[in-house]
Amino acid sequence: MNFNFNSLHHKSLEKLTLVILLIGLFVIAIYFFVFKIDWIGVYSNQNIDNYKNLSVLTETCVQCHGEVKGFSPFHNPQKIGCASCHLGNKLAKNKNEAHTGMVLIPGNSINSKQTCGQTSCHPGISERIDSSLMSTMSGVISVDKFAFEEINSPTGKFHIEKIGRSASDTHLRNLCASCHLGNEKKEFGPITELARGGGCNACHLNYSMEAKNELRNYQSLKIEKPDSALLKFHPSLSLNITNDHCFGCHSRSGRISTSYEGWHETSLSIEEVKNNSKFRLLQGGRIFEKITPDVHFEAGLVCVDCHISYEVMGDGKFYQHKEEQILVKCEDCHSLEKLEYMTLSEFDFESKKIAEINSITDEKRKFIKVKKSNTPLVNTYMEYGRDPKLIGKQSKKVYDLNSPKFECLGTKSHSSLSCNSCHTAWAPQCIGCHTDYQPGTEGFDLLVNKNTDSTWVEYHGEYFAELPTLGIREEHTNGRSERVVDTFIPGMIMSLDKSKYIIKTSEIIFKRLFAPAVAHTIKKESRSCESCHNSSLALGYGRGKLEYIINNKIGRWLFEPKFGKVKYDNLPEDAWIGYMQTRTKNMATRENIRPFNVDEQKKILTIGACLTFHDSNSKIMKSSLNDYNSQLLKLSSQCILPIWD
Repeated sequence: MNFNFNSLHHKSLEKLTLVILLIGLFVIAIYFFVFKIDWIGVYSNQNIDNYKNLSVLTETCVQCHGEVKGFSPFHNPQKIGCASCHLGNKLAKNKNEAHTGMVLIPGNSINSKQTCGQTSCHPGISERIDSSLMSTMSGVISVDKFAFEEINSPTGKFHIEKIGRSASDTHLRNLCASCHLGNEKKEFGPITELARGGGCNACHLNYSMEAKNELRNYQSLKIEKPDSALLKFHPSLSLNITNDHCFGCHSRSGRISTSYEGWHETSLSIEEVKNNSKFRLLQGGRIFEKITPDVHFEAGLVCVDCHISYEVMGDGKFYQHKEEQILVKCEDCHSLEKLEYMTLSEFDFESKKIAEINSITDEKRKFIKVKKSNTPLVNTYMEYGRDPKLIGKQSKKVYDLNSPKFECLGTKSHSSLSCNSCHTAWAPQCIGCHTDYQPGTEGFDLLVNKNTDSTWVEYHGEYFAELPTLGIREEHTNGRSERVVDTFIPGMIMSLDKSKYIIKTSEIIFKRLFAPAVAHTIKKESRSCESCHNSSLALGYGRGKLEYIINNKIGRWLFEPKFGKVKYDNLPEDAWIGYMQTRTKNMATRENIRPFNVDEQKKILTIGACLTFHDSNSKIMKSSLNDYNSQLLKLSSQCILPIWD
């Protein structure tokens, strides 16, 4: 019998090859099953770029943390791994080695360039944030230095992390310096009313209820050597930016967050408001009273429905004051003119990415364009090409963006008024401020988070929730000057005893500076004509009795202030100017802001005299909106205009 050894040899090799191939496929299947790698997702997800050559496939982090849930889709570790955020040694099999160089809380400004802002994730944004006002606090610093007379005007470019130890710098360190994005978040947990800083986390960190409960239970165990492998719910990082994210910092100073929701600060104690739903106790102990909220808040709109990423994170430029960095204006959504719009193909990269995350793909959709920056409001559209709409990012409701009434912008007399000047319902105000240096009293340096053996303290006067004072903001753009009537509140009416921090001096610094106020308490109805033309508070004289008196056919305005005069300048405690007086220097926290001059006061009060006898809705008063000078020529013999002594 003859055997074909060559044929047998080939068949054996084929069987052996098949066995080896099957074993290889089995090993690969087991590997992917154990490590739960989404191979297709890694390759096919077009929303995530440059995954470090699929380094996620070799990360050993998942051996201990593979069951963790709660991630947003774009930060899923099965797609981008763990080390892309937390760094560490992703190839090490030993726990201590794997955790070498690990960042527990990525996204803080101190590590954001290596974590969130790395080239393959969000390049360039960390640098923008570093130069934004929410990081630099430049305006806060310049105004404080101006108040302390360390600089000659409230201008200049400063950064809170570079301030020194001067009197104003120490004042900022003791009272203000925590409210900047560079302030490091060092503890796990959600953003709260007491949250300050945290870099990217300040806006983008969200804890689910499961994550909150698990963290609370974990912390209650008081484990001597914490083991994060016990945690199965991870907080998410997303575009779910709520008003709570803004509240921590913006419920201070101008109190924008509290005012927007209709809460006004009081001087009441906890005992005085116990079990009273009209009041709110903040986590820091301050007590607020419920009054009128902003009409946008009542409709369900959140901060980021209006404020875009280039405002919040900055655009890479270094600004001196917030109004320079703010891009969106009321007129971008509410205009008598035809709104400007743009399509998806015209978007900048960042806006296009935000649209993509929100599944906005309609190439024909017309988005409202922010005029100042030529960037889109991604949550808007023009219905039928003409009717502007806004979609709430939280509420998901569709809102009509109504045009203002003709009286707002279509008349000569009101053409210089800002939207805020008529539609601000109230503004938080405080007068009689005093700041004092107390050597030997224990304090805290908010910039370096250390105790100090001396400190600055501030005392406040009475709180008010009233209509703001009106004044002039002068703008100079492209060689043109524009005069705008806008809203202001006392920035500081303050005395400062230099002998407390400078030896051998008895000098007292006194400042009466008003500040621009965008109170975020907008109401649909405009304030009354009388609240401007017949109000001492609106004109800058302070609270009191302003009355038009006619005696022997002679009309005069008389003003009796409510508060006593301050010895340093002989003006009422809450005033910006004296009656029929003006100021020329050291008037405000900005160089381009001033109270009404005497001529402007006379014109306002002349209308006020007419309003004493004519209803604001009467034909003659409405006619004066467009033809004021002609109306003065048509006065009857019964009309008595004021004289000015």
